[in-house]
Formats: sequence, C-alpha cells, structure tokens
Amino acid sequence: MFKMRILKPFLPYLLAAGDLLLVFLGYFLAFVIRFPVEVPVFNWQPFIRVFPWIGTATLVLFGGLGLYRGRRNGPLSMIGGVVTGIAGVMIITMALTFWFRGFAFPRSVLILAMFIQALLICVWRYLFWYFERWLYGRQELLVIGRDLEVPGMLEKLVCPPGSWFGIQQVISPEDIDQLPVLLKKANAVLLSPLISREIKAKVLTACLEARREAFLVPDLYDIMLSRGSMLQLNDLPVVEVRDIRLSILQKAAKRGTDLFFALLCFIIMAPVLVACVVVVAVSSPGPVFYIQERIGLKGKPFLLYKFRTMVHDAEKHTGPVLSAEKDPRITRAGKFLRSTRLDELPQLLNVIKGDMSIVGPRPERSFFVEQFVNELPDYQYRYLVKPGLTGMAQVFGKYTTSAEDKLRFDLYYIRHYSPVLDLKIILQTIPVAIGGETASGLNEKSNKKISHQAP
Repeated sequence: MFKMRILKPFLPYLLAAGDLLLVFLGYFLAFVIRFPVEVPVFNWQPFIRVFPWIGTATLVLFGGLGLYRGRRNGPLSMIGGVVTGIAGVMIITMALTFWFRGFAFPRSVLILAMFIQALLICVWRYLFWYFERWLYGRQELLVIGRDLEVPGMLEKLVCPPGSWFGIQQVISPEDIDQLPVLLKKANAVLLSPLISREIKAKVLTACLEARREAFLVPDLYDIMLSRGSMLQLNDLPVVEVRDIRLSILQKAAKRGTDLFFALLCFIIMAPVLVACVVVVAVSSPGPVFYIQERIGLKGKPFLLYKFRTMVHDAEKHTGPVLSAEKDPRITRAGKFLRSTRLDELPQLLNVIKGDMSIVGPRPERSFFVEQFVNELPDYQYRYLVKPGLTGMAQVFGKYTTSAEDKLRFDLYYIRHYSPVLDLKIILQTIPVAIGGETASGLNEKSNKKISHQAP
C-alpha cells in the first residue's frame, strides 16, 4: 500500500516517457534498416527538424485516445488505441515534413517505423501493465449493495481475464456497522447506486479513516453533483448545481464541430461509401439503405439512415427485436459492416441535416424508448442533447452493457460536455471500431436484458 501511494502519481509520466523513447527509437531503427551502411545527412536532417513536434503529437494523440488513464481491464484493451495512435503519429509526421519542406524524409522509413513503433510500444505497455498490477497488488473488494444488483456487478469485476479484483465479502447496507473490522481485510469498497445517501456518507467516512479506496456506481444525483461549484450565500456555504442542458454557446460550438467533421468525413470516406453501396447491393436483394424512425432531441422523431445489414424485411413477422449473437438475419456483408461500424456512415447525412451530432447518446426506436422510460425514469434526460454517431457509452461500454449502465455514460457525457471531450470520444471511437467488440450481437444471457442499440 505504501509503495503504491508513493509511485502512483509518477506512473503516467513514466508511461509517457517510455512511449516517447520508443517512438524515437522506432524511427532510428527504421533509418538503420533502410540505410544499413550509413544514414545520409540529407535524409536525416528533415527528421531532426520535426523531432520536437513528433514528441508533442505523440503525447497529444495518446492522451486523446485515453492511453494515460489507469487501465484495470487487461493489457489487451489498449492495443487498438496504440495502433491508432501510431498511425496518427505517422500521418502527422508526413504532414510536418511536408510543411517544413522536408521532402528528403524517406516515406519507406515512415512506413517501416510505424510497424516497429507499434510492436515496441505494445510490448512496453504489456510489461507496464503487469508492473502496475504488481504495484497495486490484487485488490480485495468489499461490495455493499442490494441482492438485486450485486450479481451483475460481481460478474463485471471477476469475469474479465487478468482481473485486478477479488471479492473479499459482500454485505447489505444494513450491515455497515461491521465496516471498521471488514476494512482491515479489504483494499477497497464498491458501492451500488441504490444505497441511501446517509449510508454512502458513512461508508465514505469509514474508507477515509481506514485509508481505503471507494468505488461508487453513480446515479443521476451523483452525476449532477459532480460539476457543482462551491459558493456562498452570505456566510452559508452551498454547492451550486447548474442546468444539465447545453448553453447557447455550447450548442453553437457543437453544431460547428458537427458540420466540420461530417463534411470532412464525407470527403475522405467517399470511396468507402461507394464501395459499401456496391457490397450491400450485391450481397443480398433489397434496398441499399435502411431508413427507420428514431427518437431525437426533445423526444422528437426523425428518420435515421444506415446501410442495410440484415435481410430485407427482417422484422416483418416478429416486430422490433434486438439482434442476437450469430443472428441469422444479418447478412455476410452486414457482419463486416457492423464490426467496422461502416453501416453507420450514412448518418453523416443526419448530422448535416441537424438531426444528429457526431457525438451524443445513440438514437433509439420509440418502441424501446417507452420501455426504457418506464424502467429508468432518468432515461428522459438523454434527450436534452441531439443523439450522436458515437458516444461515451459506445466507447467505454459494450453491446451487452445494460441500458442502465449505458445511461450513466450518456448522462455523464451531457453533464461534462466540452469540445475537448467530443474530440477525445471521436479519437477513442477509432480503436473501438477497429476492435469490433461493441458491435457484436447480444449473447443468449444478455438477450434477456434490454440494450440501447437496435438492429
């Protein structure tokens, strides 16, 4: 515990230093492989000229991709982010050498360096993850919650391979008098959201006195309070909780960002869009586009565009049904389009029209919205912003993540909206799309639950 408290603040800096060293080592090795006898000064000088800018770009990209957050989900979860970051570094290096007129920088070195850097940094981060896990040690959790929600939380904690957590004990809120004794054996406490404020306060106080970490699954109250600011009314200290809606300036900035990224993506992805049209048309009979009514800002319906990934009239006889794992209705081309998120590209038209944003809660059908609102009263607050092509729930959640947990991500996003947060989510969507995990269907167990994403 002592070694963790001493070294923990320095871990992100150590990780960043290793990334920078290996990025530059990758370029050096690429030069050596490309020019085994001697690197010509003529080719080396353009690299030296952009050297500092490459380092800055690496830190900004890796930070935006969330690669400097604490990761306790296993070492493989960061590979997509690393590959995306290294590809971004290569593109930025190409742009910098063009800007500085460094035309002698060999393009073969750029390509070779990308593969070397990706390999080196993945190995480095794999080893660093195990070092961090050794530093923290296996954390024994004391879980406090109601019987109804505890099994779901425990499955998320102990099932992932390489989990950092073990369950020391599970107790109900009525048994918190045992906390002083139980905390001697536990490293941290996990609190479920249905616990009363009074009990939460007692648990947090006990954790503070015992110097133990506390993990809290938030509800709307906790999320709203997270951006509160301290002020005074006369000499009375109060916390001001501001409106969760976006201000006029925030709406204008978000609309400008949406139009910029939508038009840019249309230009860049035009060949891909044409290829998708051909693939869908050839793969199975039926229309290329899937047009469906979804619920948008302030609960108003709009028509959403996607590439068709299922057989034509897939729900003609069943009505609205969430897609399942190995769903026979999904076409062969549809599986690929879903796994890469390419089926969502036509929604760039929705963004340009103003029905959607690039980033926001995913739009849902009214059939499921009615169920969600009945089961989760806070669900209505998702419609304070426009739905998005991607969102925090899509980046950090999975397809099988419960509607309640996805709602927590969505409400957190609305509460903490900023252009910087939007940019981070856009960047972090890239490795998610590459990995394809969140786009898979519901498994048999999860199909019994309601999920946000529709077919």
